[in-house]
Amino acid sequence: MEIGILVFSLPRDDFASGHERLRSSVEALGHVAHVFYEPLLGFIQYENEIKISYDGKLLPQLDVLITRPGYIEEPGLHGHVVDLLKRAGYLVINSSEGTSFSKNKIAQHVVFSGSGIPMPRWGVAHSTTEAVHVAESIGFPVVIKVPFGTWGAGVFFAPQLEVLHTIAHYLSVRDRNPMLIEEFIKEAENSDIRVFVVGGKVIAAMQRTARANDIRANTSIGGSGKFVELSTDEVELAIRVVQIAGLEIAGVDIIRSARGPLILEINANPGFKEIEKVTGIDIAGAIISYALTRISLTKM
Repeated sequence: MEIGILVFSLPRDDFASGHERLRSSVEALGHVAHVFYEPLLGFIQYENEIKISYDGKLLPQLDVLITRPGYIEEPGLHGHVVDLLKRAGYLVINSSEGTSFSKNKIAQHVVFSGSGIPMPRWGVAHSTTEAVHVAESIGFPVVIKVPFGTWGAGVFFAPQLEVLHTIAHYLSVRDRNPMLIEEFIKEAENSDIRVFVVGGKVIAAMQRTARANDIRANTSIGGSGKFVELSTDEVELAIRVVQIAGLEIAGVDIIRSARGPLILEINANPGFKEIEKVTGIDIAGAIISYALTRISLTKM
């Protein structure tokens, strides 16, 4: 089989796609791996067909293409890539709709809460005045997030009004985008759970704990991971939100609270280096096995 891995960056900016592990898993199973970088793709629309080039040459035929959408820009700038690849006949994992949804933290909160998914109390504000009102309604301390961000970037902690006011004013001037304001779950002790889901099944999970003097548990910025057993409710919750998002490969972040597990967010480009290390589970292999299953189902 010819298996492609599509990284949404240039090689020099590829820090967390995991394409090396995916490539080695493909080759270990006796298949051929190809790594492509999204900025080098070109699309030409003819009357009844689309021609796709890569670095000046026609993109080869592939049995499947696994996307690693590590971008943090407005997702609308990248969604057309997957749509055009699919229109040209390529089998692509994940969908553009699911990926775009996962990139927008506010959209996630609106859809998940509307679907009855338990989450920390939250609100959205477009100005400093409204941010203060939302935070006072939720109760301090609060967490402030920008709509688009990854690896913990754009996440701020406001223990009191003075800090919130400074952060909200800065974001309203710099971005002019709405701010997501969330309840801080104190009893979680600056930790959360990353659940890795592939093909509708939970593959692995780890507990992530923030480094000293930080609330962000992301292992990419110094947080530490360890193996964790999931409850039945946590497994079911992770699978449900991935189904709602319409993703095939996803990382789900859950926080344990006094009122049960709560969803923080979902990620269409979950890293797997740390979770493989702490669990001993071959996540790259699971992704490739799922991709091969999708190929088989498509050809039936």
